[in-house]
Amino acid sequence: MMQRWLRFGIPLLAALWLTGCGFHLRGSTNLAFSRLAVQGPNGPLLIELKRQIAATTATRITDDAKQAQAVFILLQDATSQVPMAYNADGTVAQYQLVETARFELLTPGGDVLISPTTITQTSSLSYSTSATLAKANEADLLYRGMRQDMVNRIMFQLAAVRPGRSGANAAASAP
Repeated sequence: MMQRWLRFGIPLLAALWLTGCGFHLRGSTNLAFSRLAVQGPNGPLLIELKRQIAATTATRITDDAKQAQAVFILLQDATSQVPMAYNADGTVAQYQLVETARFELLTPGGDVLISPTTITQTSSLSYSTSATLAKANEADLLYRGMRQDMVNRIMFQLAAVRPGRSGANAAASAP
């Protein structure tokens, strides 16, 4: 009897606890438009955003802005490393990794759905000259994670856009 309880009861209690706390897997995102033109410098952020839109929404990406219901424009995508701390010998001991994206969402006619918005992600990276390659790989992983967080934030803002709302209202409702 005790083995049966352990085998079935504990997983059942865990499942009930997870549903009770509001946990759910991230599903698809509902965007208010079925066709979206994505424009801007073709870098890792734009590629990841296109991939995320294609994988998690019913929205299709089009190359022609005139055929789209909305036009996403990536105005800026920049990464940088800022020295934050130095060793006694004057070498850098810690960097702050920064990725910044600036974007806007317009209708094909030029009406603003999301006014120009800047999103910045930062992360700290300790540095050692004896592990240069490992730290470069770690920096790449951190940038990838920051980029994915930025894509999720952009997707959240795109999902908050509703037809008929002005850019100020759409931007004010999203974080």
